[in-house]
Amino acid sequence: MPTLIKIAGLLLPLLFGSFAALAEPMPALGLAERQSWVAVGPVNAAGYRSKASCTGTLIAPDLVVTAAHCVGGTRHFVAGWDRGSFAAHRVAAEAFVHPGYPGSEGQARLRYDVAVLQLETAIAPRLVAPLQLNDDPALRSGALSVLGYHRERPHVLNGRDDCAVLSEPVEPILMLGCEVIAGNSGGPVLAQTDIGWAVVAIVSARTSGPTSRALTVPVDDWLMEQWRAAMDRAAASQ
Repeated sequence: MPTLIKIAGLLLPLLFGSFAALAEPMPALGLAERQSWVAVGPVNAAGYRSKASCTGTLIAPDLVVTAAHCVGGTRHFVAGWDRGSFAAHRVAAEAFVHPGYPGSEGQARLRYDVAVLQLETAIAPRLVAPLQLNDDPALRSGALSVLGYHRERPHVLNGRDDCAVLSEPVEPILMLGCEVIAGNSGGPVLAQTDIGWAVVAIVSARTSGPTSRALTVPVDDWLMEQWRAAMDRAAASQ
C-alpha cells in the first residue's frame, strides 16, 4: 500500500486506503451530467467490476491521461462507469510517466505526477468522444470544474464546477478551492473554451490539515506532445 508523503504541508497521493484527515467528498453528478462525461472513468487493476483506485480521462481514441502514481502493473480504463453500465472498457498496452517523475522527490515528484495509458485497442469516437487538452495558462483561472471517482461513491461520477484557483503553493502546481479524497487522483480539471471543454490540469494530491484543497498538475509540453502523437495515430488509422 502506498505511503503518504508530507512535503511542505502537502499530502500525496490520493489512492484508496491512503488518506489522512477526512475531507468532504465531491457530490455525485446528476444522471444527465454523468452521461455528458463518459470520457472520464475509473483506472484500476482489476477491470470494470473493481472499485476505482484512480480516475482517468480519454483524450484520444487510444490514450488516457491520469496521475503517475496511479500506474503500474496491468491497468484497466472503464469509460463512463455508472453503477454497472459503461461506454467502453479497455486494458492499457503501455503506461508512460512524465520523464521528470522517476527518481524525483518532494515537490518535484508532485510537479510531474502525470502519466498516459496507451490502450491495447482504441475506443471509437462514436462510443466515446475524447476530451481535448489545452495548455493555455489563461484558462487556469477563475472557477474550474473537477471530475472524478472516489472511495465514498466509487461507482458513480462525482464533480464540482466551482473550484476556484486559490494559489500556486509549489510553482507551477495549482491549488483549487475544492476538496478531493482517495480515488480522485488522475481526474481532470476542466475549463470551457471557444470549442468546448478542455482538460487543463490533472488532480494529483491534496493539502493536509482540517480543510484540504486539491493540488493539480497543469497540462505541459510533454503531455501535449503525447496527445498530438495519439491524435496523429488516430488520423493515420482512418
